[in-house]
Amino acid sequence: MPINHDLLARVEATADDWGPQGPLGNDPAHARKAEASRGTDEALGLHPISIRFTKELVRDLKAIAQLNGMGYQPLIREICQRFVDAEKKAILRDQAVRRKEALERDRELERQAEQAAAAVEQAQSGPGDNGTPRLAA
Repeated sequence: MPINHDLLARVEATADDWGPQGPLGNDPAHARKAEASRGTDEALGLHPISIRFTKELVRDLKAIAQLNGMGYQPLIREICQRFVDAEKKAILRDQAVRRKEALERDRELERQAEQAAAAVEQAQSGPGDNGTPRLAA
């Protein structure tokens, strides 16, 4: 998409008007109240929450978000999503390890049970290699 240089020049010429002290950001004549966009939140699957952070943490999050070209709330969502994804993976890995260990224990118990059954069968079938007598049935 080509850059509209005329529009860009007009935006740059009014940049100071949009700042924290500028009339376009503070004058009610240049402001409109935003409608609560519940439909947008629902369409995006967003659920509003309230959380308290230290001022320093919010300041740091805003700085990091700015460096990444995003707002701090989307950054917080991204951080939370990354954490949740990593935790889910860790939980699944842990469950897989536990299942593998349980399977190995079960296999070892089956092997021991087979050895015990073979020893009993051998003892019942006749004298063993060491000359012990056969057990009565």
